[in-house]
Amino acid sequence: MTTEQFEEKFGQLIPIPSRVHDQLNGLLNRLSPEQVQRIRPRAIAVWVVARYLNRFGYDCDWEASSVWNPVLQVLTDFAELEVFEGDRRLGIVECIPLAAEAEALEIPEQVALGDRMAYLAVEVNPQNTWGTIVGVAPAVETEFPELIIEREEFLSTDALLDLLEVANPLLDEALLAELQAYWTRHGQWSEEQRQGVIAQLERAFVLEDVEILRVETAAQELETLIYQSVGQDVPLELAFKEEDDSLGGDRLELREILKRLFQSLREDLD
Repeated sequence: MTTEQFEEKFGQLIPIPSRVHDQLNGLLNRLSPEQVQRIRPRAIAVWVVARYLNRFGYDCDWEASSVWNPVLQVLTDFAELEVFEGDRRLGIVECIPLAAEAEALEIPEQVALGDRMAYLAVEVNPQNTWGTIVGVAPAVETEFPELIIEREEFLSTDALLDLLEVANPLLDEALLAELQAYWTRHGQWSEEQRQGVIAQLERAFVLEDVEILRVETAAQELETLIYQSVGQDVPLELAFKEEDDSLGGDRLELREILKRLFQSLREDLD
């Protein structure tokens, strides 16, 4: 793929200045060639993503990433990047290097078990002078142990910006209050559950354009999480029909709550 095609399809390329390589070399000069080969691409990928998001007003402390930490970089396969808007933490993305000829992105098992909101495929040219995000995969689209995402399944960087835009208002506890009250009647609510709920709401809001599909997609995913939160088996059929609501209107209530939530979210983003 030519540089022009990259720019057209994936947005602007990110120049990598020599000072970044100099700083990274200072961290890697004590390591073996094998370790350097494993760590350098991940560290550069984190910097590229941070620089890209800076252009859109997001704050990212790339030096706080594990892969830029002299100790943690040799202990894990992480290349995480925390994203902030002002003083609000929006979430964590994983920055994974992808070779130009690679047909799929492989997600390290340690990463797949973490709390990422998205996996980002980052390509850097052989001279290490520029990099670009060639694809985005929301974390909820990838289920362990399936740790491979085919290149044709990537979303564009617009999906990443949409996820971050939605993440900020979803951090408002008032927006989730009605849903949380419903949840506690049927399942166990915890911080882990809250993060799962936010991830599913982000997915539905970003990936579904039609309201009825957006609501139904989110509702079925949340019903699954509710069952799992209390250790119950998930029914094989979760598709909803109003005329056979077996829970005395509870399933319909969830969908009405989600309609109102998405409406509020749209108003916040307008």
